[in-house]
Amino acid sequence: MFARRTAWDLTPTELAERVACRRAEGRLVVDGVDTNPGRCGILRPGEILREGLDRLARDPRALRYEPDPRGDLDVREALAGLYADTGRSLGADRSILTAGTSEAYAHLFRLLADPGDRIHLPSPGYGLFAHLAELEGLEVASYPLREPGPGRGARWRLDLDALAADLDERSRVIVTIDPHNPTGSFVDPADLASLASIAEERGLALITDEVFTDYATEGHARPGPSELGDAGPLRFVLSGASKVLGLPQIKVAWIGVEGPPALRNDALARLEFVADAFLSVSPLAASLMPFLLAHRDEIQTEIRARLSANRAALAGRVAAWEGVELLPAEAGWHAILRVRRPAPAAPDRPRSLDEEAFVLALLDRTGVLVHPGGLYDLEPRDRSGRPCEHLVLSLLIEPDRLSRVADGLEPLLAETSAGLDAPSLRASDEPSV
Repeated sequence: MFARRTAWDLTPTELAERVACRRAEGRLVVDGVDTNPGRCGILRPGEILREGLDRLARDPRALRYEPDPRGDLDVREALAGLYADTGRSLGADRSILTAGTSEAYAHLFRLLADPGDRIHLPSPGYGLFAHLAELEGLEVASYPLREPGPGRGARWRLDLDALAADLDERSRVIVTIDPHNPTGSFVDPADLASLASIAEERGLALITDEVFTDYATEGHARPGPSELGDAGPLRFVLSGASKVLGLPQIKVAWIGVEGPPALRNDALARLEFVADAFLSVSPLAASLMPFLLAHRDEIQTEIRARLSANRAALAGRVAAWEGVELLPAEAGWHAILRVRRPAPAAPDRPRSLDEEAFVLALLDRTGVLVHPGGLYDLEPRDRSGRPCEHLVLSLLIEPDRLSRVADGLEPLLAETSAGLDAPSLRASDEPSV
């Protein structure tokens, strides 16, 4: 009865079930993966939103409905100014508004690929993008990101050889996340230039997701803008209010279209038709955007301060934890902890950290929630190929919540470092909170 593309395994993960159970029972959950600014004590976005809503309530234009398939021109002009401020070009005539970046992906997948075609996503990565592709009947292929070697900074590199070897006649789109989530790595300019050459030669489109681009880590900066201009392959740049303004509830995002004029104009005309079929962007939300964008620096200053303080605090805690490393990052809202596997006590009794068992035990013993690295397809080995595990947590949460997360992690990580058998960490032991 149902489409094959919706034949997912909808069984909740054990971690999701245990979190839901604790919350239903009114038990403590210290959410260490929360990235919702409004739940993390980030105040300025909400303050500015309230002021914008007060203005909107007095604006007679709010009572009219005059949809533009490409999105409100005032918003697109404001976005053009935003990009110009950073030395980049995104003309108001080259952008399309959408109701969130997920919808932007869906529109682009419909535009660029037919059911059965392939898109290529980076790995590690965030599973949502694969689901969006599968909803359009597309086949998902992954290309690896390679961690830098010791002393070579925080920038992961695209494995272009592996990507090129996997391209075939059904390949249509290559997606990059710049900066990447959760590694926080910017795409290296040399990799981007090579990727553009591959895409142009093969007739593929590039989609670049830039939602975290404004949140470079202290001491790092986004590489300069691409020099491709009207040359190179057809390219699409995505971002949205969720991260740029810390306001996921606004549900406004945008697609910038770049590349050879003939291809670009054809893509814009087709995207306009797709957008016109849905007209999903709320005119009221769009009306708020120019005002909100004018206060972007205030919002981002607060968010960057939180991210910087939390990364420094976490680094200080992790420095005292044997066998644990905070991976360096160039940008983003997440932190990755790498946990080295302890040496076996004896050849016939191997010991290791099972990251899923660990996060379950952490939740049951302390109420602290973090994500296992496997959720993002982080490989269980370090840059030298040695076995390890990864834990992922948010840097956006309040400092006192981050401290509680670290307090919960520390004793369990100490047990692991001491060579505790993985089975004794399993949540089935149900230790008391």
